[in-house]
Amino acid sequence: MSKSKPNTYLLHEGKTENGERFGVFATLRSKNIKTGNMIQLACILLDYHPVAAVQSGLDAATVCQGCPFASGNGCYVEVGKSVAAIWSAWKRGNVPMLPKDKWEETFTGRMVRFGSYGNPSLIPLAIVRKIARLSNGWTGYFHDWHLMTSKRARAYGEFFMASTDTAASYARAQEIGLRTFHVGKCKDGDVLCPSESHGINCIDCQLCKGTSVNARSIFIPPHGGKKGKIKSE
Repeated sequence: MSKSKPNTYLLHEGKTENGERFGVFATLRSKNIKTGNMIQLACILLDYHPVAAVQSGLDAATVCQGCPFASGNGCYVEVGKSVAAIWSAWKRGNVPMLPKDKWEETFTGRMVRFGSYGNPSLIPLAIVRKIARLSNGWTGYFHDWHLMTSKRARAYGEFFMASTDTAASYARAQEIGLRTFHVGKCKDGDVLCPSESHGINCIDCQLCKGTSVNARSIFIPPHGGKKGKIKSE
């Protein structure tokens, strides 16, 4: 009996600004109802259990830097389930590295979700560009754009939406030329996320591709199991 191929691979290892190790994990098949069967890329700390990182606030200082919803303050990601499962499998040695000579066959023709957990802006731009070029499309959101120079934010903003949650953060992101995904009320005629308005999966929508798409920005009301903790404008 042949052994089935793993569903999750380690794509890249790096370090956050404060020196903590993280991995970029690619889950190839997904049952996520909202996104559809996209390749899911997650940025996860390697030396800490994800739940412990949330409880200590380390997530907010590293892989989720810049996000006001980190550390249990409203994030919709169920860290104790999907993220912890990936980390635990990697810790047991059950998540192999995806060789670079396999990237083309892995990503060609697929839709990719940059950042199922963590800021995808942790991924080097060269890797982001390569995956985007190979793929049939992608989604991506980054919360640390306001901690970057405007030039760097725009570079990642070509591919990712700037996550905003206040009138001030929205205005700043728009001012420096980013498309926004705003959690809160509609701003300046932006479009309600089609998942909310029409039940369209991300895999079929493709509006959240940063400035590579000539479209209006997107907004969505607070959502997820911890939406009651979210304060937005």
